[in-house]
Amino acid sequence: MPRSNRGLLAAALRLDNARAALQSSVDEAREQGQSWADIGEALGVTRQAAFKRFGRPHDPRTGVAMRNTTTASSVVALTERVFTLLDAGDHDAIAGLMSASAARTLTREVLLGTWAAAVAETGNLVACRDTRAELGDKTVLHPDESVLGLSIGVTELQCEAGEWIGRLALDGEQRIVGLLVVAPGEQSLPF
Repeated sequence: MPRSNRGLLAAALRLDNARAALQSSVDEAREQGQSWADIGEALGVTRQAAFKRFGRPHDPRTGVAMRNTTTASSVVALTERVFTLLDAGDHDAIAGLMSASAARTLTREVLLGTWAAAVAETGNLVACRDTRAELGDKTVLHPDESVLGLSIGVTELQCEAGEWIGRLALDGEQRIVGLLVVAPGEQSLPF
């Protein structure tokens, strides 16, 4: 193994150990009665961000501890896939990725009609850029970070003659529960 690769492997191991130590410290703080707000403040994030990263709630249906199964990298990949499918007009493929409620709301006419209006202004999608995963409070997730519950994929939709921001809300099972196409800089967003 080349020397530089050994250094990378060692750094990755240190990162894994640091994450495990941080999880252990958070677990200990919770056992000592610290709130998620206290932990979030110590980590420089909101209580929601702290909970979604480190919380270990039990599923009321089964009593089993829930696991952080959604990774930021999977949110990024799904976000780019969905907006590429949208530009291709493949509503059926997108609908197959939606929750039942979202599928009732984001009908073919609504979804493709909205995108057609965007295309009329700026042309077709050329690329998704600077795609990232966020929490509901806009905390940006590290690419290999896992979270519980709702996550949001955000991407800059580079079109032929302009840009849009695409936002994709995903539930804990990575089903689409919301989709937005908004002008860059738009602040009034439901998610």
